[in-house]
Amino acid sequence: MSHVRFRFALCPLALALLSLHAHAAETVARTDEALQLGATNISAQGLGAVTEDTHSYTTGATSSATGLPLSIRETPQSVTVITRQQMDDRGVQSVGDALRNTPGISTQKYDSDRTEFSARGFAITNFQYDGVNIPYDGVYGENPNNGDDAASIDRVEVIKGATGLMTGNGDPSATVNLIRKKPTKEFKASISGTVGSWDAYRTVGDISGSLTDSGNVRGRFVGAYSDKNSYLDHYSQKKDLFYGILEADLTDDTLLTFGIDKSSTTPRGSSWTGNPVYFSDGGRTEFPRHFNSGADWSRRDFDNITYFASLEQALANDWKFKVSLDQKTTDHDTQLASASGGNPDRATGEGMFLYWGRWEGHRVQNTADVNVSGPFTLGGREHELIAGVMTAHSRQTGSTYDTSAFAQVPGSIYDWNGELPKQQFPKNGKYERTQSQNGVYLASRLHPTDDLSVILGSRLSTFKYNEDYGYIPGAGLDDTHASYKEHGVVTPYAGLVYDLNDTYSLYASYTSIYQPQTFKDINGSTLAPVEGDSYEAGLKAAYFDGRLNAALAFFRIEQDGVAESIGTNPVTNEGIYKSIDGATTQGVELELAGELAEGWNVSAGYTYARTRDADEQRIYGYPLSTTKPEHVVRTFTTYRLPGVLDKVTVGGGVSWQSAFYGNIYSAPAGDYTRIKQGGYTLVDLMTRYQYNENLSFTVNANNVFDKQYLTGLGNFDTTFYGEPRNVMLTTKWDF
Repeated sequence: MSHVRFRFALCPLALALLSLHAHAAETVARTDEALQLGATNISAQGLGAVTEDTHSYTTGATSSATGLPLSIRETPQSVTVITRQQMDDRGVQSVGDALRNTPGISTQKYDSDRTEFSARGFAITNFQYDGVNIPYDGVYGENPNNGDDAASIDRVEVIKGATGLMTGNGDPSATVNLIRKKPTKEFKASISGTVGSWDAYRTVGDISGSLTDSGNVRGRFVGAYSDKNSYLDHYSQKKDLFYGILEADLTDDTLLTFGIDKSSTTPRGSSWTGNPVYFSDGGRTEFPRHFNSGADWSRRDFDNITYFASLEQALANDWKFKVSLDQKTTDHDTQLASASGGNPDRATGEGMFLYWGRWEGHRVQNTADVNVSGPFTLGGREHELIAGVMTAHSRQTGSTYDTSAFAQVPGSIYDWNGELPKQQFPKNGKYERTQSQNGVYLASRLHPTDDLSVILGSRLSTFKYNEDYGYIPGAGLDDTHASYKEHGVVTPYAGLVYDLNDTYSLYASYTSIYQPQTFKDINGSTLAPVEGDSYEAGLKAAYFDGRLNAALAFFRIEQDGVAESIGTNPVTNEGIYKSIDGATTQGVELELAGELAEGWNVSAGYTYARTRDADEQRIYGYPLSTTKPEHVVRTFTTYRLPGVLDKVTVGGGVSWQSAFYGNIYSAPAGDYTRIKQGGYTLVDLMTRYQYNENLSFTVNANNVFDKQYLTGLGNFDTTFYGEPRNVMLTTKWDF
């Protein structure tokens, strides 16, 4: 186990929190009951959409699938929710940490900074904040949403399968909707410090409450800062987050919300891809887990700032009108050098070359959504409806740089320590990329009988994409242009839920798949959109008034035009893809989440998803030229001990996935070869000691048996190891 040094330092944010608390304590009355330790069991009436302070592993309502506020049992699709309690119990620090432990989701790494998450056999490419779509760039990592800090998140809602009704593009894997924390009327605040393996340090502060005596204006601020090294040699990362939100009741019927979400990430020693797989004689290499192919100055720097606002107006007859506006600005500066290319000589370690280059860009995305929702009466029964208009437009600009100079890794790869003179990549051009989507959507939940509900919906969408690269004279490169435009794309949605009794329901749903692509074939032409159909049916149960949810789902996905990686363009370093028709995925999911008994929470799931093309061959997906594991098990449970030990909570989880495969080019063989990562099991443990009503200590141990495994195959014909055993201690003070 790596040596852990414990250090706790109050940052300026913590001092500010203490000052604010002292002021608020004069105006906020706290009863004796409020100071008592909260029970870990959840009341039947305590579950709404918000999961914070419920101590629950499930939620009472979600609108991510259809736009209508429904319970998990009422939603005719698989829904997984990672609540605030789950994130706290597992020591989650980033969105990626949350997804890594989510039932039904598998993980593969590109390199030190980038991770691909998959569901039902395909990469997840739909990410949202509070239901607003945000860009995702896959392997090129210009906006790595899964690395965002989770300190400002109340819950992560994962809608499995195609979600074209609310997202427009009907990706059949899943949509990840990140729901931000909201202000509270009562004062609350906390400060926490975390120390962990490889000199990892983190501080989080969170303060919330009313800003007026009447409570009609409420605010919240969350700040986080982390500084950590890694099991990888000469790799480090610093991250910060500043999140502020205001809510104002302009009238009894009007709610105005405004917020700012700002974050930055500055890693050093970033690798670009992983480790070479073959020696020059064709044998397999065996690099240690801590080996880092990145140069010590190699980096992927990101700065993000999002302004968001909404206005909700209550109308007559329980109808509601809502306007949401969102602007996200992203700046990235990537300078990479990675000793990952080629095949080293087994005896000398010589003969490898560097993957290197520079990329930078500035992107602004503006999104607006306007909708009305409410009940209506038809045939003597009450039904619900939502209708809306959404528009999103993004523009990205930046410079291009000459990366054509061939560079050998100096000396033997066995002596590589990341020391390399920093390269100056000359500018050789510029680029501009614009992307827009407009949509009109309508969904209605009809109740033909007391036991049957039918959800019918449709979306009409327009997609546009333009990409232009222009190079200076003498660069030796031709200007390029790529674009697509699709009008009048209809995405229908249909679902039904039949209540067998007060606990069990049968459900079924259908939606079409439409996914525009920016991947290019060997001729540089953009692939046609993916089109297809997604079917799902199953059984759901809500026990203990919804405090425990269970689901059994059967699904089938049929697609044409699926992109499969077939190599890399040696001039542009971009991937080359081919289009596959007749791709079929079928499988089953089991999930259980919530409270089994007082003080006993559980999240558990099993997924089987088998993907084959029309010739019954495995599909090596994109952006990584790999398959996905067909079997995935994710479990985690916590139990608060009874009696005199009730200050202690213990927990743990087991994750298992079956084998997956990668296509790796072998220069000695002169062709692509197939390598395999066999199935593997990871075990995590946790314990918490609630010293008093304010102070708690939580210890998390991950991969406690120190399993060695590959979590990345096929990115530029390299492999990447998963994280070794690690431990962290979190101390939290609740005011």
